[in-house]
Amino acid sequence: MIYLKLAQLMEARRINTKQLSEMTGIRWNTVDDLVKNKAKHWSPENLEKIMVALDVEDVSELIGYEGKAIE
Repeated sequence: MIYLKLAQLMEARRINTKQLSEMTGIRWNTVDDLVKNKAKHWSPENLEKIMVALDVEDVSELIGYEGKAIE
């Protein structure tokens, strides 16, 4: 499963959902869905805004992968 590490990044920077929404211009509801990994679509534009706002230089800091081995 591919997921966003957004909650961990925000916690480390002591930023809440409302603050990230204001920093990026992304609707609060959208940010909340991204933080909770409930969003069905991640727009590249929004991911870029988040990376800039949180000073993330490598996409692997934002996106993770957890899967099981193929047998």
